[in-house]
Amino acid sequence: MDSFEKFIVENGNADTVRLVMACKEWPVPEDAELAELNAKSLAVNTIEGRRRLRKKLPEWVACTGLVYPSSLCAEQCSSSDTARYKASIVQRIFNEYVGTVASMVGDPCRTTGSATKGTESVPDKNSPTTRNQSVTELAEVTIPSRGKVADLTGGLGVDSWAFSEVAEEVLYNEMNPALAAAARHNFKALGVTNIFIKNSEATSDSLKDIFGDFRPDVIFLDPARRDSAGKKVFLLEDCSPDVLKILPELFGISRFVLLKLSPMADITMAVERLDRTYEEYLEKASGKGWNGQWVREVHVVASGGECKELLILLDGEWNEGYSLTCREDGKTLTFKPEEITKAKAGYPDSTFARIIFEPGKSLTKAGVSNAICERFGLVKLARFTHLYTISEPLSDSESEQRTAPLKDFGKVFYVKEILPLNKSSMKDVGKRYPHSEVSAKNIPMSSDELRTRLKVKSGDDAHIFGVRIETPYNEDNYLIVTEPSGH
Repeated sequence: MDSFEKFIVENGNADTVRLVMACKEWPVPEDAELAELNAKSLAVNTIEGRRRLRKKLPEWVACTGLVYPSSLCAEQCSSSDTARYKASIVQRIFNEYVGTVASMVGDPCRTTGSATKGTESVPDKNSPTTRNQSVTELAEVTIPSRGKVADLTGGLGVDSWAFSEVAEEVLYNEMNPALAAAARHNFKALGVTNIFIKNSEATSDSLKDIFGDFRPDVIFLDPARRDSAGKKVFLLEDCSPDVLKILPELFGISRFVLLKLSPMADITMAVERLDRTYEEYLEKASGKGWNGQWVREVHVVASGGECKELLILLDGEWNEGYSLTCREDGKTLTFKPEEITKAKAGYPDSTFARIIFEPGKSLTKAGVSNAICERFGLVKLARFTHLYTISEPLSDSESEQRTAPLKDFGKVFYVKEILPLNKSSMKDVGKRYPHSEVSAKNIPMSSDELRTRLKVKSGDDAHIFGVRIETPYNEDNYLIVTEPSGH
């Protein structure tokens, strides 16, 4: 532990403002590349970064020798969970397109006549020695394939670190010299040896120098979503690098490109822009249009009631529409292309409802209301009321069986009563459930306004929904009183 690391550990709980005022001499890291950085800024940002990352990236915080050169890099980096989710997508590509590797259970030195597949020794089953060995010793185990990944927007390096766990080699590239130096130091401290560092801005002109002889199976980009003035941007062409400009070159290097976009980005618009960009490129290059769709997968990642990431997997040889995967607190739900394009939402035949399903953040962001209805046998309360129910009468056991899969992707509320929304019902419900949570959906008032008119305070008497319901016979606003919390 050098003097810099010791200083970070000793001041882990210090008030950094007071520390800046009191400290007259700041320790310098022994790492020569880090020694060129401002020691005070590096120390303060590292102390604050460790606090910010305690829950987000506990594996890194456990290693006291890591450094964080800016507060923004710690704020914007992936969590260990979301980084490993991206790595799982990459691993799946490796398994499907790079091939599998077989290995022996037992002592491989006892085999003879072995053939090589990948980098593992595979026994020759026809050799006398092999035929006489026990079944346990001869059992073949499929080892996940390990291809190559290029991370063109490396940042703090969390995604590259996760990729290194599933890849043979990872190329990390970052345009910011301080971040690149920190990543080199941190990877070494973490014991990672299969990541190679490049420090360059990813542009059409620089890609050749960045990649050199490195040929990745997957290219990953997380374009910076702030402009030169530090303001947030959301359009693809406003991010850095401009993905739309360099995609043709990227597909000349790798079949697969994985993009991380702002969770605020509009999925439909992003898909259309990406497809249209490649279509225009092919039309210019060959004079022929492109009738396919090279966006292969869209992933909406949510946790803790917040949409964290929007991931888009592009495949240069794909033309069959895209699937949409929703990930909510570690659970995944995937909708096939035909479910997204052909599914139709159902609506209730009456105002009867046994349960109310409120989708979580990933389903809401994905906009798959029609597919939800068909997949789970639900109906939507109204076209613009994003709540769902089971309209037919069910026993308790049937209701539990139908709603069990939903509970990983939202909240299920059990209905107590449904009343027309008017002054009389609001007065009555407010008196009977004075401490309740309130939600307004698709009615001409906000949740706060409805709470005020009900004259209730927050509590666990019930959860009261003010909603619009459409049936074949009428369309009106209702109060739905449910059990106090979603299960």
